[in-house]
Amino acid sequence: MNEFIEFRNRVYDHESNDSYPLQFLDEYINNSKAINSDETRVIEQIRTIKQLELNKQLSEKEIDELISFLGEHSSTDRFIVDAVLNLFNDEIKQIAERKIKDILLNQQYDGQKLYHVLDICIECGIDILGDNDILFMLQQYELDLEIASILLDYMDRFKRPGFKDAIYKLLTLDYPDGIKIQGINLLMNLYPMETVDQSFVEKHIRNEKNKVFIDSYMDFLKTDFAFEKQGTSILQAMFYGDFEDSGKGNSGGLAVLLKGLGEEISKDSRISHVFTITITQELNKPFISFYGDKHVFIRLPIYLDQSVRDKFIKRELFIKRQIANYLNRSEIKPDVFHIRFLDNASKAVAHLSKDLNSKLVFTLTPDPHRNMFDGSGQLKELGFNELIEKLNKIKIGDELIRTSDGIVGIGNGDVKTELAVYFPQFKDDTVNGKIEMIGEGIQTGQSIDVEAIAAYSNRLIEWNETNKGFFEKPVILNVGRLAVLKGQMELLKAWSNSKLSETHNLLIIGGDLERPSKEEEMVMEFFKSFLQKHPQFKDRFIHRGAMSNLDIRLLERDIIKRDFDYPHIYLCSSVKEEFGIAILEAMSIGFLTLGPIKGGVKSYMENGENGFLIDTSNGETIAEETEKHLYDSKIDKDAVKKIQAAGQKTVDENFSIQKISHEFVSFYLSLEGEKENEI
Repeated sequence: MNEFIEFRNRVYDHESNDSYPLQFLDEYINNSKAINSDETRVIEQIRTIKQLELNKQLSEKEIDELISFLGEHSSTDRFIVDAVLNLFNDEIKQIAERKIKDILLNQQYDGQKLYHVLDICIECGIDILGDNDILFMLQQYELDLEIASILLDYMDRFKRPGFKDAIYKLLTLDYPDGIKIQGINLLMNLYPMETVDQSFVEKHIRNEKNKVFIDSYMDFLKTDFAFEKQGTSILQAMFYGDFEDSGKGNSGGLAVLLKGLGEEISKDSRISHVFTITITQELNKPFISFYGDKHVFIRLPIYLDQSVRDKFIKRELFIKRQIANYLNRSEIKPDVFHIRFLDNASKAVAHLSKDLNSKLVFTLTPDPHRNMFDGSGQLKELGFNELIEKLNKIKIGDELIRTSDGIVGIGNGDVKTELAVYFPQFKDDTVNGKIEMIGEGIQTGQSIDVEAIAAYSNRLIEWNETNKGFFEKPVILNVGRLAVLKGQMELLKAWSNSKLSETHNLLIIGGDLERPSKEEEMVMEFFKSFLQKHPQFKDRFIHRGAMSNLDIRLLERDIIKRDFDYPHIYLCSSVKEEFGIAILEAMSIGFLTLGPIKGGVKSYMENGENGFLIDTSNGETIAEETEKHLYDSKIDKDAVKKIQAAGQKTVDENFSIQKISHEFVSFYLSLEGEKENEI
């Protein structure tokens, strides 16, 4: 029996959902070989916090204890603030005001504790800082970016004028663009009759890298921006990547999906607008972009510390407030919010949806649940911080199942059965009634304009000149963002150490060549080192940086035209894939597709029927299972063509973006209480 799944079922059969993380920690401690004194203290703090929540009341002594814990660990900080907000009332407000005054008067705080104290003040409407306190903190913590940011937020929340010079001075510092824009917002809010000094903006804010964003953002601030409301409006949160950067950094198939889905859903006459929001740190594109008349993409310039593992956990409430501010300024009140991740940014949007009395839809996947145990079903011996991080995500998932109005599972009934293994809440008829299983989709049968084809052809000529002979063999293609979990390094090992390198050339596309993340850099360095050690593969393995989705589709069409004894292969090497947009696109073009057996690909791919499912755990399994299928004497060229044709048929009949978008619209409208009618 799987220890993790067995334990979840045991807890949910006998205990409150809220007790799960603590119960798991107790179990983990009993089995763990190495928990040090600091980690034990954090666990004891979590135990105290959870018990206070279960008691549903806070006394002065308990508030003292909670505040004393602040600043020790990011997860306990989050739990403490949540506990205070969940149990907040007028009596607690009076106690909290006294305690916070004592802390500020005696300066009993560091930056971490101060941040969360101010966060609580903003959320609870406690305007406790005097003018001198604010000025002192602006000077004392001007190099602490998160404190500077939340002080600006505090002044904005409580409309505290009188700090114009201090704000301008702050904005002359070498701050990230997100904080500078926050300062500009504050000046505009506090002094609406005045214009921000344009020469100051030119000198200290605007530069060559961010001018496109800054210009469009300043236009937004100066314009009465409003979106006409006729019908149901949808907000879908992305948070990872950008529509225009698919394959770079953390921007993958989700960006391709949400771009196409938003465009298609917005064509429905019953839909007013689809708003897709992301958080951006690189301000090199416009603040707002339109995809079709009614799909609006908003890049929110919210500062996040990119050096920490979980950049959302500390800033959860700040993210909620900032999104609310942008929606309010644009007079946007979405009827339905749709979130897709188990993280604190998604939790922020969930809380905002409830604040606005909107409906909440949540796409549920068993991640990180699948990674809590090893191949034999035993609990993994995880590092303490990794364990706490995963438990936080599991806790968020459990909360969202309870608070959402609708739950989307990616795929078919088989995937729903798998979800029920990880989420024992599915036994509850109320929860089960919320669930709708919907696949993902792609643009099928789309026409491509002549100019795009001509531009691509020119790029292909350059490609062929620098990579002569590459396309004279069948190709193994892999497309997506570069990451360890995407398995590109294992794919390269598999290809080079097997017969695959004799029959096929390998093409991997993905990654930001100009501004690579640390993980992208590591993967690309592996590719470079590989070719240095194995020069015989120099002209037969190519890595290219991320390309636009249109160029990928054109390249795939170009490759598939070239006929050989062996088929062209699209091989998704991800350890697991929740669905696989790039797989669907390759299937639709006619590639022989191989996808990971772990995850949701099995909901549409059947071995030997329309593709092949393989074990992508490592390079050895990838090579062994790909060889088994590719060189199987029972599968001749005609049989392969039938599999390829079946793959195309699968996508055309079941996963066109038009079909999928109609399913989403029906689901959204059902939550709004509208009857579904054929268009």
